[in-house]
Amino acid sequence: MLHDGAAILLQFYPLMPTILINHGDIILKDRLLKGSSVLIEGTRIKSVGKILRTKADIVIDARCCYVSPGFIDTHIHGDPADIFPYEVKHGTTAIVVAVSCASLDEIFKTAQKIKTFMKEDRLGCEVLGFRLEGPYINIKKAGAQDKRYIRRPDKRELALIIKRCTPALKMVTIAPELGGALPLISLLSKKGIIPSIGHSYATAIQAIKGVEAGIRHATHFFNAMRLPAGKEGGVAGAVISDGRIWAEVILDRIHVPPAMFLLLLRAKGPGKVVLITDSVKACDQKGVRKFKGAYRFSDGKLAGSCLTMIKAVHNAVCCGLTLPEAVRLASYNPAKMLGEHSRKGSIANGKDADILIFDKDFDVKLVLARGKIMFQKKGAPIHVRYSGLHR
Repeated sequence: MLHDGAAILLQFYPLMPTILINHGDIILKDRLLKGSSVLIEGTRIKSVGKILRTKADIVIDARCCYVSPGFIDTHIHGDPADIFPYEVKHGTTAIVVAVSCASLDEIFKTAQKIKTFMKEDRLGCEVLGFRLEGPYINIKKAGAQDKRYIRRPDKRELALIIKRCTPALKMVTIAPELGGALPLISLLSKKGIIPSIGHSYATAIQAIKGVEAGIRHATHFFNAMRLPAGKEGGVAGAVISDGRIWAEVILDRIHVPPAMFLLLLRAKGPGKVVLITDSVKACDQKGVRKFKGAYRFSDGKLAGSCLTMIKAVHNAVCCGLTLPEAVRLASYNPAKMLGEHSRKGSIANGKDADILIFDKDFDVKLVLARGKIMFQKKGAPIHVRYSGLHR
């Protein structure tokens, strides 16, 4: 996946090169730093600020472009080896792989595969873990989940899943209204795994009981959950009103219309909102095809999105967010939610050098992941100069 020039450089250079990005408008957590520099040494950011004239092995001129932290997609389906070649071109430098309802054997096989991938660490792009979308969900809100594998909450079974899947298991979607669900939510919370409410037909009161048991996240908010209609309320109302819960959103204008996204932001504030894709592009699903801007079953029902993270950020800006606000929802917020914000999610000294460069039209020109050039668009007006190698 490395750009040819970078691959040649690394072939002759035994250590990671120093990289200098100059003249870019750097997107920080709360503002733009115009016409500035980012110096990268190895896998980390060394300094951020005024234009530097220091020697570097690779010098990137990002004039007329934005320099952004890499995006973290915490809900995307498929094999990491199939996900990254496409998604990195759209700014994604780290992911949490979503695993749909399946048999225990399939869950364990997938868990082992992902743990092996994480251990081998073959790419600059990083798999931060995986999440289970079920199997303890409400069949009334199954959505695209395979109903054959939806099961009643079983604490012993979940304990086995946790034992076999940690430390890679980061999140589990569960419907708190199901009998026996609350002890499972408490167990997940005690084990440091994020319990997420989703695929749920809970009333507001049932959802709040789930929050009291430990729920701290909502799976693809507004989708496959009971909406706040009628006196019993619903999951959506409880999530909006509780500041402890992170809400992830598929902002493709199909799964969630702009008006509902803005309602969420105004009610919760942007600090607890995360942009995701829930993309199934990297999956081979029978009877599913791309149609009318999303992946759908033959009856037209949604099966997943074909959204990219850069498009989600662009859509957020179109909804009225500033660029730093929109980028934060795709970088710092997911990093903080996962407890990874000390090393990822923002452009700051000492952080992982996960960076993308894009222009005013949101066209991605170059992507680095932990200091490696993973993508450079052909013909992009970004000058990359390879200097003499220092040993």
